[in-house]
Amino acid sequence: MNTLTLAYPISTNRYWKSFRNHMVVSPEAKAYKAHVCAVARSNGISAPTASPVALSLILRPVQPKDWHKRQQTDPNGYTVRCLDIDNSLKVGVDALQGIAYINDNQVVDLHIKRGMPVEGGALIVSWSVLA
Repeated sequence: MNTLTLAYPISTNRYWKSFRNHMVVSPEAKAYKAHVCAVARSNGISAPTASPVALSLILRPVQPKDWHKRQQTDPNGYTVRCLDIDNSLKVGVDALQGIAYINDNQVVDLHIKRGMPVEGGALIVSWSVLA
């Protein structure tokens, strides 16, 4: 199993831009993809698999400055502002395309959950190749 801790993802609303009546990937999305690629390479991941994969994502929202105070009444961090979980899913799956797998249609098992807030936020992705 491979696991990467990535930067907090951009919103899907910022992932796509309209250009001459066509939807294109935004510069922000390209920068996020480059970040994912750099993290993967620094973790020894060099080539995507052509096999089916199982994918798991944990979205960890940005920890607010008053987190230690909030934690007393909200120990799970559910009141912390966070991207919609399904928006982070699309960005994460697209960003791993060409890095973990060739095409996102290879994802045959998918899990996502919201984790505890961390400083700066994060998206933790894990995948395993299914034979």
